[in-house]
Amino acid sequence: MFEFNTETYYLKNRSTFSPNVNLDGMIASIERQVETFKDKPSTKKFVEHFDFPELKNRVGLFIVEFIGNGMSARAVIKKGSLSLVCVDYTIGGHLCYILDEQRKIVASKNNGTGVHLYD
Repeated sequence: MFEFNTETYYLKNRSTFSPNVNLDGMIASIERQVETFKDKPSTKKFVEHFDFPELKNRVGLFIVEFIGNGMSARAVIKKGSLSLVCVDYTIGGHLCYILDEQRKIVASKNNGTGVHLYD
């Protein structure tokens, strides 16, 4: 499992996250060996359920990749979100707020809550 830093990705690539991102050279934050596939026939499709207790109470973008026997499968898990809401046009620019996934205003580091976007 890889914990993915979307801000760094955006600043480097100037594009939104792509689920086909190349993970070569990256170090997984969590590794686990799964033995459940040994008893499954290789020619049939099946559904398997996996729990990720490591993600409880965490926010971010996580990539889970299963690799084995020359095959791989990937899941992208997004937990939490931020929204930008512009509420007024002031002399200094647009006054906007950043909301978390509970639609509550996220305070900035200097305890202010408004964000001014300048034209």
